[in-house]
Amino acid sequence: MDYSFKPLAFTIFVLITLSTLALSFYAARRVRTASHFYTAGGGVKWFVNGIAFAGDYLSAASFLGIAGMIAFSGFDGFMYSIGFLAGWIVALLIIAEPLRKIGKFTFGDALAWRFASKKIRLCAALSALVVSIFYLIPQMVGAGSIIQPLIGLPYEAGVIIVGAVVILIVATAGMVSTTYVQFIKGFLLLIAAGALTVGVLAVAGMGPLEFISTVLNSPAITVPASNGTVTGDVFMTPGMKFKNPLDFASLALGLILGTAALPHILIRYFTVPTPADARKSTVVAIIAIGIFYVLTLFLGLGANYFMTVDPKNSNISAPLLAEFIGGEWFFAIIASIAFATILGTVSGLIIAAAGAIAHDIYTEVMGRRSDEKKALRISKLTAVTVGVIAIILGIISKGQNVAFLVGLAFAIAASANIPALICTLFWKRSTERGIIAGILTGLILSVSLILISPTVMGKAALFPLENPGIISIPLGFLVTILVSLAGKEKERPTGKENPVSM
Repeated sequence: MDYSFKPLAFTIFVLITLSTLALSFYAARRVRTASHFYTAGGGVKWFVNGIAFAGDYLSAASFLGIAGMIAFSGFDGFMYSIGFLAGWIVALLIIAEPLRKIGKFTFGDALAWRFASKKIRLCAALSALVVSIFYLIPQMVGAGSIIQPLIGLPYEAGVIIVGAVVILIVATAGMVSTTYVQFIKGFLLLIAAGALTVGVLAVAGMGPLEFISTVLNSPAITVPASNGTVTGDVFMTPGMKFKNPLDFASLALGLILGTAALPHILIRYFTVPTPADARKSTVVAIIAIGIFYVLTLFLGLGANYFMTVDPKNSNISAPLLAEFIGGEWFFAIIASIAFATILGTVSGLIIAAAGAIAHDIYTEVMGRRSDEKKALRISKLTAVTVGVIAIILGIISKGQNVAFLVGLAFAIAASANIPALICTLFWKRSTERGIIAGILTGLILSVSLILISPTVMGKAALFPLENPGIISIPLGFLVTILVSLAGKEKERPTGKENPVSM
């Protein structure tokens, strides 16, 4: 593949980066308290927040990873689109309004409305930190992958550039600038995916249904990773990547339940003024995200149809497709939008991780309460530290598909956070010990199973599935329920209104 320096692509890349930084510095004037840093003061309009939700959620995994996964694995790749979208239904129907009523900054705050427990806060912060880091890794991998063909720099340089820019964005303006970066890139992503889809169908000379039918009925679809071929119906049925049906079910469970448990998504519910605004934001996000994920099918199939793929790097299939359809101009625009996508998502993740450390652990658990200026300074220093860690992990994880890595983060979030969140909100008999046991069980089990799975150990794996969700999620719920029923401790309410009471 041609990874040489491209002047036009570099120019557009610089313009987008400078525009993002300018917005960040402008927004920094409005950041005076920790509330502004973490939740933009709770004053974001619901429509802006809904598109920002979409921008936050449509990460490198969505734009780069899924397109590449579909191009390489057919229907198994499209399963990520289906699962990512279905997860928002859970968020809308169960989480949105109750969470806005009780939250302040973090996942730990969401649990603390009922249990005035430092132990629960500590466990919640630990879980949020682990999930955020696991989610950060694929974003940094995506950054390195897109910088390489965009401006000809090595993968490692791309990771460092993204890390440095994001650290600057977060350290200057926090959620204020992050919201508007995500709002803008949410629109840009929809436009980019739409333009690419139109280009695929125009070059192929087919309508949408005709194009899909052509792929389904093809006698020989190339599988890029092996350079072999399969029939179209095989390519578009489950089993290309996930040979074990339990792996497929495990992935689906993690994706559907993981969305509502992601720390950087949970924070965004606290940025709007009212619970009704939280619900309306979620509806806007579902519409925008739904349109985008339908388009990913055409991006992935288009990349395979025209063979605009790098067999060694599935993450750049969409940008290479853009170059095939519209030349360097189109490639430069699409790749730069992908870069902006990574900036916004990484910013939100770093804020979530910083909140877990600075707000939950330092302020609430350790009791180091201080004035607003000091709290804000500690939050920013924490964000810088998390950003540096993300850079290191991104360099180490070179070569992995970003959608696949995000699927693991979703499984961890669903295993550790969803049982605690649902039981805290909706089950009166849940106890402090039950919530703590459930978080730790889901967190430790999911991470442990990943470490001994084929993802890490290859053929020497001790656990046969690539995704742990089908084991760790039910056990997270089971342990939470059993320990709560076995315990005799009384709940320690904070005196706040029950968020699920209407």
